Amino acid sequence: MMMKKQLLILILMMLPLVASAHDIEVKNADGVTIYYNYTNDGTELAVTFRGPSYYTDYPDEYMGKVVIPQEVTYMNKTLKVTSIGEYAFGYCTELTSVTIPNSVTSMGEGVFHQCSGLTSVTIPNSVTSMGESVFSCCFGLTSVTISNGVTSISKGTFDNCYRLTSLNIPNSVTSIGDYAFYGCSRLTSVTIPNSVTSIGDYAFVGCSSITTVTIPNSVTSIGDGAFRGCSVLASVTIPNSITSIGNYTFQNCSDLTSVTIPNSVTNIGEYVFQNCYKLKSITIPNSVTSLGKNAFDGLTLSTIVSQIENPFEIYGSTGATPYLSIFTVETFNNATLYVPEGSIDKYKTTEGWKDFKNIVEGIPSGIKGILLNNDKDSPIYDINGRRLEVPQRGINIINGKKVVSK
Repeated sequence: MMMKKQLLILILMMLPLVASAHDIEVKNADGVTIYYNYTNDGTELAVTFRGPSYYTDYPDEYMGKVVIPQEVTYMNKTLKVTSIGEYAFGYCTELTSVTIPNSVTSMGEGVFHQCSGLTSVTIPNSVTSMGESVFSCCFGLTSVTISNGVTSISKGTFDNCYRLTSLNIPNSVTSIGDYAFYGCSRLTSVTIPNSVTSIGDYAFVGCSSITTVTIPNSVTSIGDGAFRGCSVLASVTIPNSITSIGNYTFQNCSDLTSVTIPNSVTNIGEYVFQNCYKLKSITIPNSVTSLGKNAFDGLTLSTIVSQIENPFEIYGSTGATPYLSIFTVETFNNATLYVPEGSIDKYKTTEGWKDFKNIVEGIPSGIKGILLNNDKDSPIYDINGRRLEVPQRGINIINGKKVVSK
């Protein structure tokens, strides 16, 4: 009997811990109750969720407009609100707006995860840290103002915010995390500031409305699949601070017509430009020492300019693994491969490169990077690489070949 009483007392003692994950709850002057946990040895407060877990529905969970105060007085003690805890507003689908005070310096993981009714948020300059997936699956979010104190756009921050149309990244940000803008299909433009040094894996994958991207010289690494599936992306400028283009980086960018690859790049990864159908001409700089499998699979090139003086082996169309071929069979059979003076014999005997049917010694002048064919049968350029409607007097480059017009 005594043991049963002791067990009952133990269960009753545990009930408050199970029933609630917050330490205190305080009603604002506007009648909205906000839930808090003590932080920093009980001297500060963090906003948290109602109930034992953030994904449990409660009739008094956050909804409508919520104004977070800078300070809270409870039990005759005034404490400053300095943070918003993990998933504090997670799954609050009827939440429409949140005002964050300047006292807040950090926001935890998933703070607004799946707040589908939230349309806009302003993050004050006091905030210096944002956790992963802060706005993930905020399907109604159209605009966000990020403070100048934030140093990182963390993993999955705007994952599947498909109504987000534009965003200014402040100069304080030094990194853009993995999947940061995954599935932001209506995002039309992103300005990447000079402060950013790294762009994570699949950072902009599925951003099917972005038309142009300029990557600043500060960026030293671009993760795998960073711009995969950006189907209307037309041009990209890669700075000479980049040494490697990761796997799948521009895969399925079907409108991509112009890419400049700098001499700093040593590695072009696997499937990088696969299915970039509108690319017709490429220049591979001399700095490149490796080309990944299927790098240019799914597109037919008419002109390839290789500045590599000592060609290395690549996957070809006639080797033991033709399914890994860097280029398509059509490219190997029909494209013109331009190589440096004095290197044609090396190309004709090097695995993969030797599969080209038409190898020409001498690099055409004026063609740099990847150029647009514009779907005409015979693209015409002047000696400086400018597109022409008709040949001009002197040297023209027509379909990748030098032609003299009188």
